[in-house]
Amino acid sequence: MNYREQAPTAALAPYIRCFWAISDDVGGQADFEPVLPDGCPEIVFNLADRFQRQHDDGSVETQPETIFSGQLKRRILIRPSGVVSLFGVRFQPAGAAPFVGIPLTELFGSVISPHLISASAFQDLDSRIREAGSFAECMKLFESAMVTILANGIDVDPIAEDACRIISGTSGAIGVSRLARRYGITERRLQRIFDRNIGISPKRFSRIQRFQSFVREIEAAELPNILDSALAAGYYDQPHLIREFRDFAGSSPLEYFKQTHRISELFTTA
Repeated sequence: MNYREQAPTAALAPYIRCFWAISDDVGGQADFEPVLPDGCPEIVFNLADRFQRQHDDGSVETQPETIFSGQLKRRILIRPSGVVSLFGVRFQPAGAAPFVGIPLTELFGSVISPHLISASAFQDLDSRIREAGSFAECMKLFESAMVTILANGIDVDPIAEDACRIISGTSGAIGVSRLARRYGITERRLQRIFDRNIGISPKRFSRIQRFQSFVREIEAAELPNILDSALAAGYYDQPHLIREFRDFAGSSPLEYFKQTHRISELFTTA
């Protein structure tokens, strides 16, 4: 499975974390794999055979050709059904809000067609990206569409942007009350800012950053030690880690890391 990733132009860096692409010829249906919450909304253009998603009740749904993924409640299970060719846009945690036009909390846990949230922005972008001949051309087309939207004067909320940067930089270790004091606002006001611009609470965003810090530590270690990595990531003890891990990944850490996850490991290591 081939993975590419590239940063956006400087003008779009406050909104977009990176562009990415995955290609592979799996030659038929593969196993379902988890995609873990990471605190970033995404748009994914499926340029080949469509992916399937398995829901918690065991039912299987064929995904739309293009999806917008809001903040994930927990892992989702997906698998390719044939040839894989994906072009993705990973937004900054607060970067999607200016393009969506509705509070991101309304999309918490949702994976939907982007036309349902911003028809004007994606009116013909789908078809143009599908006709693009390269990763670079896909990026150019998407950036051009975003620059057009930004010309209307919309921008990232500065508190949301800064708070996410601090939370991510501390792997979720900073307290919500301390953040609120930094901006001279109440915790309730900070919650409303996160609801609109991030889609989840500051506390949940912090939990996701701690969880991702732990997963990255284990994935990168030559001889991983789950307990040591858990304590380094800020978990109180092993039961605390297991509860959090089951909430986000749907399994215990031991169960999760016993398996090979081709898709999620690409994003984690990148």
